[in-house]
Amino acid sequence: MMKYRLENKKVLVALERGEELFESLYKIIKELDIKFGWINGIGAASDIILGSYPSSTKQYVKKNFNGEFELASIMGNITTKENSPFIHIHATISDEECNAFAGHLFTATTAVTCEIILNISDKPIIRKECSEVGLYLWDFNCG
Repeated sequence: MMKYRLENKKVLVALERGEELFESLYKIIKELDIKFGWINGIGAASDIILGSYPSSTKQYVKKNFNGEFELASIMGNITTKENSPFIHIHATISDEECNAFAGHLFTATTAVTCEIILNISDKPIIRKECSEVGLYLWDFNCG
């Protein structure tokens, strides 16, 4: 069962085997009413989907990674998109031979543990659609 502790605008998170990363983080965001946060973490995961976003096509290309991988690094943020919390994470994973793969993280299930720090702020950042890029980007001109 996921554990977390809030201390001085930081949330320390420990996920256990079988817990899906995004599902767990969204639960914490809801429980603590997090408006903005920066995500850093390490661990091990399976059932991973990474992606890249070629600007020429404006569509994600996704790749599945089955089996266990090191989560060498996860980094991302928590913002608001269309009035709901939105998690955006990039990850670097490595296999048993230390071959690394990286990209936008769509899903990952904890294989051993996942240790995460959320640095949080009470001031939200809203994402606004940018048709030129095809993504929702940070908007500092929001109320």
